[in-house]
Amino acid sequence: MARMPSTKRWSSADFDAVIARVAPEILALLADGAPRSRAAIIAALASRHPKDDVRRTLMRLAVTEQLVEKGGKYTLPAGEAEQG
Repeated sequence: MARMPSTKRWSSADFDAVIARVAPEILALLADGAPRSRAAIIAALASRHPKDDVRRTLMRLAVTEQLVEKGGKYTLPAGEAEQG
């Protein structure tokens, strides 16, 4: 069944607020250096954040090169996992 599009209009401030809430938890989850799939990250944060917010944050972090996506798994950029 096709999902109905959301009627909510997102502003830049809305996106920024979501990213500010979710990004620290994603970065902390990946700090151990273990690559994780999008599904695994969403599942790990499911009790705290809506899955669409986690997806949006993963995209933003990847585009801004705060995460590396390779082979369907996300990790921190080289050197950052050791520093964390």
